[in-house]
Amino acid sequence: MELYEKIRNIREDKDIKQKDMAKYLHMQPTTYNAYEKGKRTISADLLKNICIFLNVSADELLDLNIKNSYNSLNKENTQIVNKIKNALLLAQKKSQ
Repeated sequence: MELYEKIRNIREDKDIKQKDMAKYLHMQPTTYNAYEKGKRTISADLLKNICIFLNVSADELLDLNIKNSYNSLNKENTQIVNKIKNALLLAQKKSQ
């Protein structure tokens, strides 16, 4: 499913009218309609504001399933990251 279709479906599921979305996003309803039909490209800033208004994450809309990058580190880097984490935890405990 395309991004614009997901946005439309979520908006409809939440019983939000296009004109209300357009008003929140400071654009004409016809302009917003073009986004929902895939006729205009959604910028990162617009996507952010749509996510805020619909109370949904961009990850969900973009089908991002980002694994923890820590899991993809090689053994040496994992050891370095662990040392840094431990040092930060120790420093935090000392400051309390």
